[in-house]
Amino acid sequence: MPITDEAAALQAIAALNELSAQPEDALDAIKAIFGNGEPFVNVHELFSYYDKLYFRNLLVPRVEVIWSPRLTLCAGICELSKDPATNKFTRIRLELSTPLLQYRPRSDTINTLLHEAIHAYFFITTSWRHSRGDDGTGHGVGFQLLADAINNHGNYEVTIYHTFHEEVDSYRTHVWQCDGPCKTQPPFFGQVKRSMNRAPGKGDNWWAKHVAECGGTYTKVSEPELTKSNSKT
Repeated sequence: MPITDEAAALQAIAALNELSAQPEDALDAIKAIFGNGEPFVNVHELFSYYDKLYFRNLLVPRVEVIWSPRLTLCAGICELSKDPATNKFTRIRLELSTPLLQYRPRSDTINTLLHEAIHAYFFITTSWRHSRGDDGTGHGVGFQLLADAINNHGNYEVTIYHTFHEEVDSYRTHVWQCDGPCKTQPPFFGQVKRSMNRAPGKGDNWWAKHVAECGGTYTKVSEPELTKSNSKT
């Protein structure tokens, strides 16, 4: 039976308190990377070292780390994915946002990588229970315990949320405005902003409530200028 996030966190912390030779070597390698002065890091290499140091060698065989050019609402995401060999959701995909992280300090990429690696660790050790968690977001007691331990050990700044609001907003260039009563109500004042050209509608989980309580119609009021690559000739 899968254990809880808290129990899995305590197991990882216990291993961290008494490092064996392999985690010690990984720690030395990480220090060397941080000392090279390069503005960018090889996240795949770093991930493999973090696996040895913080995550009990459980991640690398099952977790795919990729850069995503389409991820614009948050800096990173970790999710279960289907194993083509078994057709079951037993693999894990860890995605880092190229648009949001490529121009930010190296530390933001590292902290985001660690944040998502913690999620991956819990997906492996506690299965689907992690995504539900004791707080409904996967950032409950277990996540906070392990994040605090990693922060204290390596002087990192892994936080519960890592959304970079200004960068996210810069990619949300498709904007719709409602003409109903909600246009006067904070915090959104009837506006819906998206990075993709997908109008508000029945596919949104808040749509039924909007129809019942506001009843207004959304009209598109802003969109990015067409470029040569996506304009029609």
